[in-house]
Amino acid sequence: MSSVVSAPKINSIFNLPDVQQFLKLLEVPEIQTVFNLMVENAIILSELNILKRLSKLEFHTGLDDPGDEDHPITMAEQICQLAERIDNKTESIQETVIEPRTSLEFKATEFAIHVRDVATKEGKTFLKSKEIMDFMKSGLSESLRMKDIQNPRQFKRDVIQKAKSMFPFISLDKKKKGRRDVRIVYKPENDNKQLNRTDTYIRSKST
Repeated sequence: MSSVVSAPKINSIFNLPDVQQFLKLLEVPEIQTVFNLMVENAIILSELNILKRLSKLEFHTGLDDPGDEDHPITMAEQICQLAERIDNKTESIQETVIEPRTSLEFKATEFAIHVRDVATKEGKTFLKSKEIMDFMKSGLSESLRMKDIQNPRQFKRDVIQKAKSMFPFISLDKKKKGRRDVRIVYKPENDNKQLNRTDTYIRSKST
């Protein structure tokens, strides 16, 4: 059964003689004071703990100052912390946007993206020395490839070092057995997957 009283029924109640007389009595200042005290006492003594619940609500929403630093975190503080985390994440993403300008930086960018692609598409988390050299000779864009130069090892070393300095997901690792060649290792935990602006450029050239 609904406890909601309809508007017409409320109007009929207020039109009752006893109710009209009571409302007129409330216009007397002394009676107003007594009536207000009765209402306040009813709120204070209510089993619903109205004042206590209101106080908790004001505290958790941040409307009431906790007064000390050692207090449970409020909703307002949680929102501030969340906003700060979002700002920090946005700044972190923006910092990873790489815009190469020099020839070496373009080589390093293409190489880093190749390492990422090999890891994500083929499940291989590292490249061996021969695989690195093959990419330098034929995998880079035509204008950036290693050609007939006197020191191919230096070419490879320069590209690797530049890629490592530009991209946090590029890591170097030396084999512990046999020929102790340097391998390139992909570190997914250091890659936020934010594609830099040259990714689209590089992929468009290869299609």
